[in-house]
Amino acid sequence: MNETKNATRLGGPKAYAMWGMGLLGYLFAVVCRSSMSAAGIEAANHFHTTSTALSGFLYLQLFVYALMQVPAGVLLDRFGARALIASGGLLMAAGQSMMAVAPVAWMAVAGRGVVGLGDALVFISVVRLISAWFPARQAPLLTQLTSVTGGLGQIISLYPFAWLLRLTGWRAAFLVSAGTGVLVAAAILLSVRDDPRQSSRHHERPEGGLAAAVRGFGTALRSPGTICGFFVHFSTWFPINMMNQLWGLPFLLAVEGWSRETATAYLGMGVVINMVFGPVMGRLAGVHPIHGRAAVVYASVGAQIALWTVLFLTPGPHPMWFMVLLLVAMTSGGPASNIAMDYVRDTNRPEVLGAATGFANTGGFLSSTVIFLGFGVLLDAQGATDPSLYTDHAMRVAALIQYPLWAVGLVGFTLMLRPTLRLIRARRG
Repeated sequence: MNETKNATRLGGPKAYAMWGMGLLGYLFAVVCRSSMSAAGIEAANHFHTTSTALSGFLYLQLFVYALMQVPAGVLLDRFGARALIASGGLLMAAGQSMMAVAPVAWMAVAGRGVVGLGDALVFISVVRLISAWFPARQAPLLTQLTSVTGGLGQIISLYPFAWLLRLTGWRAAFLVSAGTGVLVAAAILLSVRDDPRQSSRHHERPEGGLAAAVRGFGTALRSPGTICGFFVHFSTWFPINMMNQLWGLPFLLAVEGWSRETATAYLGMGVVINMVFGPVMGRLAGVHPIHGRAAVVYASVGAQIALWTVLFLTPGPHPMWFMVLLLVAMTSGGPASNIAMDYVRDTNRPEVLGAATGFANTGGFLSSTVIFLGFGVLLDAQGATDPSLYTDHAMRVAALIQYPLWAVGLVGFTLMLRPTLRLIRARRG
């Protein structure tokens, strides 16, 4: 009797064990997602690609991720977090294997698409585990801690993976990554339970079949909090994603004149900053759900716009204190984007939470696909078709693509905020 009670207690030791295994899956996802950050220039030389083709590696990955978020959410409501995290790990392992053995660029790009397919299944599944295993008051903080811990994958890509890439070469490094994914998937299948009320690892599927889950997506879309969450994610996250995933190193080398080691350390410092921002914003979002969340979103995006504008209007290299401020502002966008999940969770029923979370989570990935492709296209349009031609002016022009995305995101968020807050107040009584 005591064992059953402990197993079903929200926020107990078993809950942290389930969350920890979900974190392992998400950590691997971030490693796969950001591996091109360390290998971007190597990929350009390995496959002899143009800037637009190099963007294609991440464009397809993120496009597939964004496209799959709604189906992934529907599948999550139907099959549970355990199955989706494990499936995601296996798909990412397959994608990394394709990257390893691809003889030409288009096959490697296809591999990145498979990585995006697997990656799409993971984060929203971990968020669902948090909702199932922890009390609602703890969920915002744990969602932020998930993002923070997953951010260590960026460090793994910038240092251990980059070291392995230089030591063993392209094929061996990506094959090691693929093998790790298989082990992670096996660990998830053997250990995770979707819900504390379940007596085994077998997922108890809801009644009504897949058609009912699809109808649940329609219900989720009618909630203002789902749309509000989409625009939060859309407007906050893409600048730091742009820098971390592909264009950060080339931008810093060309505009600031830094060495590769300095630029790598700078981007790695963002992970440390994120570790501070995440818990603070999670606590703020949990304690002040009405005004605190909106203040975080506006402050993060406003600071990013202001500092990027100063960078564009002044010649480089810029003082290190200014670049650190810019990094702080961009890094804040990661934790701020997770507030999207708080709006979704507080305005949707549990049975449609997967679909609603999936839709909101498409926001930042959709804006990121525009950034990655548009950045490369603008470089090629200026004649900067390979890394040796990336100049200060070309990089600045390409980075201007951020402004229309900020405008769309902020307008959408502002329009949806009032009805979302109205619904949250009504639910809280």
